[in-house]
Amino acid sequence: MPNIGPATLSLSLGRLIAETSLASIPPFVVERAKVSLLHNLCVGLLGRPRERVAHRMARRLWPLPAEASLLHGGGRVSAEGAAFANTALLNARSQDDTHPASTSHPGSPTTGAALAMAEALGADGAACLTAIVLGYEVLCRVGRDFDHLITARGFRAAAVLAVFGATAASARLLRLPANQAAHALGLASNLAGGLAQVWLEGSGEAPFQLAFAARNGVTAARAAEFGATAAARAFEGPSGLYRAFAGTREPPVEAMAVTGQWQLEEITLKPYPVCAILQGPVSALLGMRALHGVQHADVCGVILDLNPAEASYPGVDNPGPFASAIGTKMSAQFSLALALHEGRVTLDGLERVADPAVLALARRVTLRAEPFVAQRLCRVQLLLRDNRSLAAVIETPVGQPCFAEVARFARALAPEMGASLSALDRLIQAVATLDRAPDTRELIASLLGTASINP
Repeated sequence: MPNIGPATLSLSLGRLIAETSLASIPPFVVERAKVSLLHNLCVGLLGRPRERVAHRMARRLWPLPAEASLLHGGGRVSAEGAAFANTALLNARSQDDTHPASTSHPGSPTTGAALAMAEALGADGAACLTAIVLGYEVLCRVGRDFDHLITARGFRAAAVLAVFGATAASARLLRLPANQAAHALGLASNLAGGLAQVWLEGSGEAPFQLAFAARNGVTAARAAEFGATAAARAFEGPSGLYRAFAGTREPPVEAMAVTGQWQLEEITLKPYPVCAILQGPVSALLGMRALHGVQHADVCGVILDLNPAEASYPGVDNPGPFASAIGTKMSAQFSLALALHEGRVTLDGLERVADPAVLALARRVTLRAEPFVAQRLCRVQLLLRDNRSLAAVIETPVGQPCFAEVARFARALAPEMGASLSALDRLIQAVATLDRAPDTRELIASLLGTASINP
């Protein structure tokens, strides 16, 4: 890990963007980047039937120059348009990866921008992968000090932070020197935003929050390339990002720390299309159901213990009613009820927002905020009608598979994706060998070859 030194945060991160080589990134971090990339691309491809607006917008609003490919039905638009549309696609199922320490989803905006810019610039696979790693590194560093304060003020931390991953990846691919990369991040701080009201109403803007961030990140980096500048203390200044979004004058500590650990080491993937907070609880409940042969009729109550910050996150403690799957996938009550009722959690199930059987079970789920529970861990207890109880504890975060495990996950998705196994294997191979590819054409072609769904 390069020493980013005592400077303003934007310049420190600018140096990180400009001076980090792929050779200096540990191989296991590169592997974690490939794991996240394959996962995010596959769940994005699954989202094609549900994401149409962003791709229509890109075609109409940002068609020229025709630099980069749309992953939904093909066609080429500007890099800004491709970053926007493809990021919305990657986030359409809300199953893209998570960085718990910053309450963010870095994969969608970072990947959406990196793929668009790499294709536009004709960059090789190693440059694209390096940009993705640095996008994660910058986004997660910016967010990890004050994410809970950002959330407490009504913002969605993942939306506020997303622009910095896209900006960092774009700046790297543009080969901006450190001072210009710092200005790009400062410019991006003026384009950050996004509200958590989406989770309380179950409204539909969540993917667009990340999509606009990806487009803005490309624009911020290009603006810096043309010579645009920004405040040196855009993050930590008295009227900077942290003061505006987190309401604090405290200096960032973790963002500047040189620990030897890369942010990608903390990334978790979502095996289920629900909120990242609920991955552990759903996994625990499904495990108990399978191990003990429990049926929903056997259960008179479910008790879920979460960390107080996660139990109070907007939308998590919500027994209904629900307007859409945006609400049910955030709801601990509905998600656990669906898992208990069906023995699985699917997006189709989450979209049955008025299912009377699931809603009846949801009323039996009690959520408790317990300080002894660490973030992303949980305790789930089933109260049975025969007066017995069963309990399971998640002691390590769910969702850190190896590449081979994600490849198996991808192949299992082939029927739902409408893709052949040979097409999936081509995609898996393209991701596995990206750091040795002369460009991103094979990766893009393998993505477009997985289905022929028209937008």
